[in-house]
Amino acid sequence: MVVEKKRPRGLKGSAVAKANKKSKTETTTNPSELPENAQTVVIDKEVEEGDEVGEAAALFESAVEKFETDPSGALSLLRGTIHESDRILRNHESKEPLPALFYYTYGSALYELGRLTDNEEFEPYLEAAEERLADALEHNKEKNELTNKIHISLTKVWLAKAASAVSENEQSIPKLATKALETLDNEALVGANIPSKTIIELADIVQNHGDLYDDLQARDKFRIWAESALKKVLKDEPNNTDALSALGLCKLSLANYYLDRVDEEEEEEKTKLTEEEEKAFNSILDSKKYFESAKQELVKIDKVTPQVLSDLAEAYLNEANLTLKEEDQAKLYKKAVETIKEANALIGEKKIEFVLPEALTSFLEEFEA
Repeated sequence: MVVEKKRPRGLKGSAVAKANKKSKTETTTNPSELPENAQTVVIDKEVEEGDEVGEAAALFESAVEKFETDPSGALSLLRGTIHESDRILRNHESKEPLPALFYYTYGSALYELGRLTDNEEFEPYLEAAEERLADALEHNKEKNELTNKIHISLTKVWLAKAASAVSENEQSIPKLATKALETLDNEALVGANIPSKTIIELADIVQNHGDLYDDLQARDKFRIWAESALKKVLKDEPNNTDALSALGLCKLSLANYYLDRVDEEEEEEKTKLTEEEEKAFNSILDSKKYFESAKQELVKIDKVTPQVLSDLAEAYLNEANLTLKEEDQAKLYKKAVETIKEANALIGEKKIEFVLPEALTSFLEEFEA
């Protein structure tokens, strides 16, 4: 069948939303005004009796572990962390300062709660988080693993603050964004065994920040950093599906940048791609390669996700839109349809809370009409 060529866009829009916040959960919490009963969670980690700072740190660690699987539970733990931290600070009477771990925990929890909280301004959380993390650096007398963690949290805060300074009318790279990259290169990721999961998360944040810019040179500053970080992960862990998917998204984002600049007027008998289309096409092929590798590895362990199928379907669809031979194009459209249906089946079978992008569902409806 003949399908009108429509390029599913929207990656930039979703990237902007993800740049500062992930899955948002509705709440009306103020960073400095938490209810007295906020600490109603159970710590599932071993903490020395009477170690209040350790308990708060354990609450935060438990929250981080729940970000992907249980966002609502993570929010409860974050609120508990902040409530306990606030109580510890108010009750602290010793002349000796609280340990750096306390301020790191407090500041990181504020950032994460602000990132995940809906119906609230992010800025107050960022300001409070930056203040606590600066205190953590001040009170951390030795350069150790905690130092790296503090710097990593600070770079997240700075990139989030920088994002709010970027707009359609203001496209210059904020100093805080540059400072964040420099800190990652010179402090945060130096001299410590940083978990690959952390590096992938940072790459995602950096890449999404780059998607805020219209200028390719500005975008590349962040995209290239993200791709380099992800390739380092894959060098040691070639089958890391999160890194493969993240790298695919970097390439797909670049493709969408070029597609957004393609003249929408289609030639009746097009025989050659424009320069922008050629660049987009090559980036799409790169993205498809990484998504297919990620899916292949996930199939082996029976952990395929709707997200990787959605990303792969978008790559197939974009590739089809730029394929000139009708027979090859039809095969790619069929692949996109099969992948979208596979995602829908997975969502229904495992009752996963995931909504496919509107561009994909609209394409499927049009294809089967």
